[in-house]
Amino acid sequence: MTFLARKSLQLIIAFFVLIAISALPSLIVRMHFVPESYWTGLQEQFHQLTKLNEITYYNVTAEREDQLLPALQPLIQETLILFLTSLAVSFMVAILYVSLFYRSGKWMRTFLRQMSRTLEMVPDLFWVILSQSLVIYLFKTTGFDRIEVAGTYADSIRFLPILCLTLTTVFFFIKWLTTQILDQEESLFLELARAKGLKNSTLFWKHLLPTMFYRFYLFFRSNIITVLSSLLIIEYTFEVQGLFRFVLYNSQMPILLVILFLVYLPIFVLDLLAEWLIPNAWKGEL
Repeated sequence: MTFLARKSLQLIIAFFVLIAISALPSLIVRMHFVPESYWTGLQEQFHQLTKLNEITYYNVTAEREDQLLPALQPLIQETLILFLTSLAVSFMVAILYVSLFYRSGKWMRTFLRQMSRTLEMVPDLFWVILSQSLVIYLFKTTGFDRIEVAGTYADSIRFLPILCLTLTTVFFFIKWLTTQILDQEESLFLELARAKGLKNSTLFWKHLLPTMFYRFYLFFRSNIITVLSSLLIIEYTFEVQGLFRFVLYNSQMPILLVILFLVYLPIFVLDLLAEWLIPNAWKGEL
């Protein structure tokens, strides 16, 4: 199967799966489980695709029904800022960590692994509560009030949500990268490079890191739902005016359908570009 045919089939299957997921609320009717209503819900969702521009939601602030699609633009922007900034910072910190880990001795490696394993087990909510408590303590002791602990409908909050999502994902990345370092450091191509007198820093940045790039992409792609679930928790607890918090307060089936497609389609396009642009040599192909 060609690349284009495989991706087209994947998109078609995902299309039906997302519609099926968005119709799941129809299984509950007046707090009772009613399987027979699911088929009706599916039909309604398919019909809804022909009139997406007519979907509305109740605007609590203005106390009126508003068009959904125009209202989602600022929410998408906030979610993207949090998501992309946190991922970029997490990735850079994780790369610097494994660079240090690769060049360290046995004692330092043991210390770094124990520290990262301990911090990895910390739940998302702990970072949220800890960060808010520290900001409140800082305000009480110094009067510094430039860091918000929660958002409002009028104001955005970014620093603490980005910090917490970064802390949630960075140890997730570190664990995988450290495992890859340990698996790859005795490989034949690195032994050959060492025999030629190359330094550890050169080995890491020019030889080891490129071979892990594609595998890291596959790892992240298969675990992106974990990162998105953390983002949902953070948006809700910090009252971020983002896409995931919006759907929690507006969980009607048509709105859920739109949100699912808005989340999936950019991921699909990025995956398509990545598979196309990443060199075959990085994938281990000839």
